[in-house]
Amino acid sequence: MTKGAALQQFFDSFLPAYATNAVPDDVVFPYLTYSAVFDAFDGQPVSLTVNLWYYTTSEALPNAKAQEISDALGIGGKVLPIDGGYIWIRRGSPFCQALADETDKNIKRRYLNITAEFLCQN
Repeated sequence: MTKGAALQQFFDSFLPAYATNAVPDDVVFPYLTYSAVFDAFDGQPVSLTVNLWYYTTSEALPNAKAQEISDALGIGGKVLPIDGGYIWIRRGSPFCQALADETDKNIKRRYLNITAEFLCQN
């Protein structure tokens, strides 16, 4: 599995997921976007940004989804198998921030920081 496919599969397990540069015009809430950042062995840990997008008056749903992702990462992170190695992903700091949308108060956004180490040759 490629690096991109592994990240896509992981994030799709929570909500419909789209790379930040590939969100369809007709996207339906809720969904998440993530930065598709890649590296290889001997590189430094990289930061992946994940945004959860909800259309709701409640804070409960986006907070619960952020907690679900945190739980899936656990204390030591999660290892994603890829062709020729692994991606080790874990919570970044701060892990989650609630952000307001200036266009509509019912759009709830959670900004998640995830750190990734690419344990692979290429």
